[in-house]
Amino acid sequence: MFYWELPVYQKARELVIGVDQLIKQLPNKPQTWVISRQLFDAVTSIGANIAEGRGRHIGKEYERFLYYAQGSANEADHWLRTMKDCSVGPVAEVERLQALNVEVLKLLSATMSSLRRKRLQGDAKALREENVEYEMEPIEDVPF
Repeated sequence: MFYWELPVYQKARELVIGVDQLIKQLPNKPQTWVISRQLFDAVTSIGANIAEGRGRHIGKEYERFLYYAQGSANEADHWLRTMKDCSVGPVAEVERLQALNVEVLKLLSATMSSLRRKRLQGDAKALREENVEYEMEPIEDVPF
């Protein structure tokens, strides 16, 4: 499955589009510039980390990038709460985006749990060398 087919990635993209539409409605003020930039960076980072991690196709690596995505989703939650607290933007739309972000967090958590479970059961893809015993011939005529 490609990263763009993953439900968690699709939900993260939906969040990006919603945040983009919200930002375009905000007044042109210094505080909204800061909040908008931070929020947009956070939500775009979610999908980017899902895509990069999925591209590695290795359990622990993929899981690590999902943790980064989770951190970005938590940061996005912070900025959405800040918008609400500072009365920046329409409250109903901010709350809708918060709910969408919670869905992303739940999907990330479920995906990480599944990967962890597979890894612990030994089902995750991993790069490793099989146990092999090496034999060496005695070296006698070496000039060092």
